[in-house]
Amino acid sequence: MPCSLSTRLPTLRALVLVALAAIAAPLGAQSAPGRLEGSVTDSVHMRGLVGANVLAIRVDPQPSHSAGSATDARGRYRIDSLPAGRYMVEFTSAMLDSLEITLPPREVTIEPGRAARADFALPSGRTLRAAACPGVPLATGKGAIVGRVVDADTDAPLAGARVVLAWREVAVDRATLQISTADRVGDVDADSLGRYRLCGVPTDEWLLLQVQHRGSAGTEIRLLVPDSAGVVVRQLSLSSSASRPVGAADAASDSIPAPPLRGTASVSGVVRGVGGLPVADAQVRLLGTTGMAVSDFRGRFTLGDLPSGTQVLEVRRIGYLLAQQPVELRSHRSVTQDVRLRRIVTLDSVRVLARRSRYREFEEHRKRSGFGTFLTEEDIERRRPFESSDLFRMIPGFRVSGYGLDALVQSARGVGSMAMSPCRVNIVIDGMANQEINLIHPSSIGAMEVYRAGQPAPVQYDSRCGLIVVWTKR
Repeated sequence: MPCSLSTRLPTLRALVLVALAAIAAPLGAQSAPGRLEGSVTDSVHMRGLVGANVLAIRVDPQPSHSAGSATDARGRYRIDSLPAGRYMVEFTSAMLDSLEITLPPREVTIEPGRAARADFALPSGRTLRAAACPGVPLATGKGAIVGRVVDADTDAPLAGARVVLAWREVAVDRATLQISTADRVGDVDADSLGRYRLCGVPTDEWLLLQVQHRGSAGTEIRLLVPDSAGVVVRQLSLSSSASRPVGAADAASDSIPAPPLRGTASVSGVVRGVGGLPVADAQVRLLGTTGMAVSDFRGRFTLGDLPSGTQVLEVRRIGYLLAQQPVELRSHRSVTQDVRLRRIVTLDSVRVLARRSRYREFEEHRKRSGFGTFLTEEDIERRRPFESSDLFRMIPGFRVSGYGLDALVQSARGVGSMAMSPCRVNIVIDGMANQEINLIHPSSIGAMEVYRAGQPAPVQYDSRCGLIVVWTKR
């Protein structure tokens, strides 16, 4: 019996749908996007490079297509939804841009629905040195600082600004074991675009950097050039309305501290510790200002009424090393700056069966050393200090400026220009170096060792500018 047209239509529709599905399957597979993933390695420090930008541009077939991604905390990146084709892939970073280094792109083929991989690495320290200072051979132990100086109020290049670098050289006479120090200063003027280069600076040593322009001076920042990399990129800014006159810090260090700086900038962020976990109750302040914030249970903090320009954010918390890091501030703007604290390594608790002295190390040093000043609990009580810093206002070889947490104990030897003003004494409290002297009250001190700059001192601590070792009462 012949089929009617009405009974044949459903069958025809099914056949057409099956045919279309068969045709669409390979077309869908061909049009499925692919992805690109990989990592960017800091070959100098053998770790992932954070914040590098990876860009992929399709060159075949046309039309062209581009997409990018930034590397994460481990130096990894991933770019999804890339149409199939042949791509040129490159990466950039702040250091490479500042050194005007352009690395050749890599060719990568993206296949439909599949992942391709491209890994990159920063050039070696030798290459970075050569790029930072063309024609200037920089051997091991010497490096470079490069960057750009801008006006913090307009973000325009600060042509002619002077960038001053200072450090202290320490030498030990092998025959006499006497320590000698020498203050070193170098400077360079920024070009018409605000760029500057300091070549031949010492590596693996703490340096002081400051920008000066038309009688105004910015905040001194401390930095270190790793010998493995040989180069540090440091951008700087200066606001004439939120700075001090050149030499004002030197004049104030002998008596009353310079008046605090103020402004309309603000900064907020998160204080983190081991494993990136938030750190609560950390004290956060900007050097040269009076305001202070305390991080909450999520590690968050906010500081306001701050001066613009390159400033230094300081964070302290008991059990962690003191952290200082530069921050770029602008008037009427808020910036985000997270801070990572490092735990102080302490020994496991020890069960004491017998003890000759509550401060055994103090007693041993006092007996063996012919140098230094040793103060017992009774000595400190007799002096009746109001603050712990008052103990050093009358000890030869030291100078104290400021009060409270702003009190600064420095060496009275070799204090000159910006270079070594101040030459900050290393204060060690219960084994924790680089602490503030007024973090503890005099009544909490059980014993104290005091060494002037140049005197033999316990070798485990930095004593170039003097050393104060404090044990709290037990």
